[in-house]
Amino acid sequence: MILEWDPDRPRKKITEHIKNTLIEGGIIAYPTDTFYGFGCDLFNIKAIRLLYQIKRLDYRRPMSIICSDFKEISKYAVITDFAFDILRRYLPGPYTFVLKAKKIMPKLLMTDKKEVGIRVPDHPVPIGLVKLIERPVINTSARIAGEDILTDPKEIEKKFKGMIDLVIDGGIIIGEPSTVIRMMDDKVEVLREGKGQVIY
Repeated sequence: MILEWDPDRPRKKITEHIKNTLIEGGIIAYPTDTFYGFGCDLFNIKAIRLLYQIKRLDYRRPMSIICSDFKEISKYAVITDFAFDILRRYLPGPYTFVLKAKKIMPKLLMTDKKEVGIRVPDHPVPIGLVKLIERPVINTSARIAGEDILTDPKEIEKKFKGMIDLVIDGGIIIGEPSTVIRMMDDKVEVLREGKGQVIY
């Protein structure tokens, strides 16, 4: 099922359907400022495990989460003064920041070092989803691991029909992956160069 949804001008029936889908453990595809992503409720472990299976992704590769603002980030990750200064300058934007996770985070989404990837995309749909269910949603590229990322919502719906619950149409997105920055011990480590300019 492909739906059009504008968080700034939401149609009630569609909005309720999206909200209920996420709360009830559904998996959706949605546009971001980089690519289309797959997501589900952060605290629905069954849905997260299903998402790993759909993507054929190794459980040792943690998925990131989308937060709506700095207050929400601070609930799930440790933000030092050093990290806050960088986050404030570069978010929202095409970055994934790897920070020390707090205990509230499901262990499945932490690295071996108890870290978590955080995104605040510069796109209204993923931010709208987080606000809709009042907690973070999972963020991982809309593809099977090792395959090309799909750019067309119609292709996503066709390829994953019966596996995911709905696709939010954001048009064709031919983008770049997010730039991944690890910030531990008040140091910046670039793990992947992507759409966001590299931070030194």
